[in-house]
Amino acid sequence: MKNISLGLNIVLIFAVGFLYYKQFSGGSKSSSATISAMDSTGKSLQTPVIVPVINNAPKDVRIVFVNADSIFAKYEYAKKIKSAGEVRVANYQKSYQEKAAAFQKDYNDYMEKAGAGGYTKEQATGIEASLQKRRDEIVEMQQNQDKVLGDVEKTNSEVQKKIYDYLERFNKGHGYYCVLAYTKSGGGVLGVDNNLDVTTQVLAGLNNEYNSGKGK
Repeated sequence: MKNISLGLNIVLIFAVGFLYYKQFSGGSKSSSATISAMDSTGKSLQTPVIVPVINNAPKDVRIVFVNADSIFAKYEYAKKIKSAGEVRVANYQKSYQEKAAAFQKDYNDYMEKAGAGGYTKEQATGIEASLQKRRDEIVEMQQNQDKVLGDVEKTNSEVQKKIYDYLERFNKGHGYYCVLAYTKSGGGVLGVDNNLDVTTQVLAGLNNEYNSGKGK
């Protein structure tokens, strides 16, 4: 029986970094709402409501700002994508850990029984081949974690693009030169007049487009 080195160098738990949108405390009130309903089984249904955009954006100015914390925390599409990304990464990590733990257990059992002469040469060869295949699959999962995170990051970028595209249209519609992004944790926008805050209007517009299907 050949001496195989399969499981001892397998790391059972590896760190997968979640890719979040920046989330900070504070922000304006949500601009979207839902109506609760019950289906025939008594299960609660959530029906999106289109919220009228209050046309009270600042006039006769060229630069306004939004609270970026509130945009990413309350934009329904951003919340959906963030949640989906977290679930995907968590499921991948869970699958890896389960496969690695099961492999390690079976490897240890094999080594113990093989050391006691519990297998014929043919049996040992078959078990070793199976263990080697499982080990290769686990190593491949380790190597593919960057791809999983990259896919999540790509969807994050798609959310940002939707926001940028909407702001471009928002600017043209109101005659603004640009919309600055403000966060409570820092950034280059300081001492801004609150009258220039268009977070509520932007959130309402973004969520209306998403709930109506245009932003999906």
